[in-house]
Amino acid sequence: MRDDLTVGGRFPDLRLPDHTGTHVALSEIPRKGPFVLAFVRGWWCPKEQVRLRGLVEMQEEIQREYGRLVAVTTDEPYVNGAFRAGLGADFPFLSDAHRRTAEELGLLELTDLKQRPFLPYTFVLDSSLTIRGIWCGFWYWGNPTPDELRLVLREITRAEQPTYEPQAAWAEGSLAPDAGLHAPVIWIREDQDGREIWRHPASEVPDPGFEVERSEVDGRPWVVQSVEPFEGGVAVRMRKLGKVPRSKMVAHGITAPHWIR
Repeated sequence: MRDDLTVGGRFPDLRLPDHTGTHVALSEIPRKGPFVLAFVRGWWCPKEQVRLRGLVEMQEEIQREYGRLVAVTTDEPYVNGAFRAGLGADFPFLSDAHRRTAEELGLLELTDLKQRPFLPYTFVLDSSLTIRGIWCGFWYWGNPTPDELRLVLREITRAEQPTYEPQAAWAEGSLAPDAGLHAPVIWIREDQDGREIWRHPASEVPDPGFEVERSEVDGRPWVVQSVEPFEGGVAVRMRKLGKVPRSKMVAHGITAPHWIR
């Protein structure tokens, strides 16, 4: 493995075709939190079938907390599409069929001359693509357990989100734009009284007064209140405004796994 792929280093922003054949970079994959990035031997490996099914069982809880799973294989996009569908995965499968990324990162399984697959590495990356955890599953027991992944994701959330301890955060009032999360553009979401809910990386800097979107929960608008430069970036502070609906009906979709590992 390449020397710079260590905990605390920044993972390269790979650009590869996904399971639809569309080229996409890691930074372009929609998400508002950390990554679980799995390099996978391929559909033909029984151990990887078990490993991927375990990750699929975790996809709901990871994505509900604004994180994202991503798998990278040496199979072609068409094969990845079938593999993904068979697993019931709801996350991207990227293709490195020419092994260029595997060779560049030093992640080829050198003892398999027939398939020349990835070594089954798992990386957990924070919102800035900084590496926070690494596991090698050459032996299956080297793969992270669900609880090991949860612990690393918990620590990332604790570091990035000032509202991990919500009452302490709310007692401080409006929090600094560079508190917690590090990114060139940060969107800070607050309630109508200025209590922070969460913050996440973004690419756009809309002007004050702009309605960014409507809440999936209650339909109220997220409206930009201020744009605040800080050293190394800019924060866009927005609040959810408008009258709180009286209806108790839930507006957003609800899905839950049958069980959690």
